[in-house]
Amino acid sequence: MTDLHTVPGYKALLAARCTSSITLWLDFTLIFSLLSYHWHADGITIGAASALYGLPGLVLGPFLGSLADRRNPVVMLAISYLARGVTSVLLIVAPDLQIFILLVLIKGVANLGAMPAEQVLIRSMLDKDQLVSNASVMTAVDQLTKICAPLAAAGVTGLYRPAAGLGLSAAMAMVGILCLPALKRVVPSQVQRAGSERPKWHYGPLLRLARENRRFRQALVCVLWLTAILGLYDPQLSLFLREEGLPAAAFGMIVSCTAGGALAGALSFRTLHRRYGRHLPSGGLVVFGLTVLLPGGLAAIGIAIPLPFWFALWIANGCAYGLTAMSFGVTLQQESPVEVIGTVSAAARSAQLGALVAGPLLGAAIGKLLGIPLMFVLSGGLAVMAGSFMLWGVRSGKDLVVGQSSSAEYP
Repeated sequence: MTDLHTVPGYKALLAARCTSSITLWLDFTLIFSLLSYHWHADGITIGAASALYGLPGLVLGPFLGSLADRRNPVVMLAISYLARGVTSVLLIVAPDLQIFILLVLIKGVANLGAMPAEQVLIRSMLDKDQLVSNASVMTAVDQLTKICAPLAAAGVTGLYRPAAGLGLSAAMAMVGILCLPALKRVVPSQVQRAGSERPKWHYGPLLRLARENRRFRQALVCVLWLTAILGLYDPQLSLFLREEGLPAAAFGMIVSCTAGGALAGALSFRTLHRRYGRHLPSGGLVVFGLTVLLPGGLAAIGIAIPLPFWFALWIANGCAYGLTAMSFGVTLQQESPVEVIGTVSAAARSAQLGALVAGPLLGAAIGKLLGIPLMFVLSGGLAVMAGSFMLWGVRSGKDLVVGQSSSAEYP
């Protein structure tokens, strides 16, 4: 059975996820707009704020994932939403730049509790077939809010003042809390995992699952390669477009194309997953790499790339990225032991954040040494080779990581 609307409490979970996603993108857009246009922060300060916003995910993410496995996830969602709303209000009234940046750090902490709690709830409410449909629905929601929420933030900022949009963020967090009573009525009491043991190391369950379950290992390797390659080239994309003589508006349009491509991937995911299954993560990584390799290669040999071709490439880029990421999400839900799913999901997210932090530094160094077009060629080529190798591994029964040759289920 894959009809999600018949699952008790699923509509409330979807509404909560929607408000959470809106809040996240409103916060991201408004915080950095305020730093630039209200506080007149310099580049170093904005970079430090960006690092502080993402740092909690690296440091505290696995701990909060473990907490979601041992406590009631609905309560964790309520605390996270309340913390988001309160920090949004405090950001509005921050008296100086230093306090504002401190609140940005606290906002990063407040964001962490929602994801592992949602993973625990999804696993407890849905069967394995429904998890595929859920990945499609949740990704579509995320991409739509990624498109609409920044536009809403821009509109509120233009009509009123820059900080006014954070009031909307606080209101959306409160709406999320109102969705939770419906979830509390349908989530079984055993989801609290009161008897589960706390892992000695928060990354232990992730590493154990990757070592013993080939399907999860392959999907994890693909998504980590995907994230690392994104970190390599993405910060250099606007500079690449400028070097190619494209107008300033081209960057924003390309970002919208990636969101549109991811939305298309979400709508087609259920069909593609049913048809290609375990081949989808590595196949998506290959296509993703080609969309980075092609423009870099064409620019390196002096061929001008028309703007419509850029748009087509980045629609494909967003679609391929989304398919690989969704495949990993479904594999995590289906293969992770239910008692540690919050820990595993948060630890996997922290590993991805680590790749995103290291990638831009390495990408900038390669771009300075070889030039941006060749950096794109290198990044895309690595993704194509890694994805092709993983495809070969799926077909031949081997993979990149030495471990047990087969394990359909986690013991």
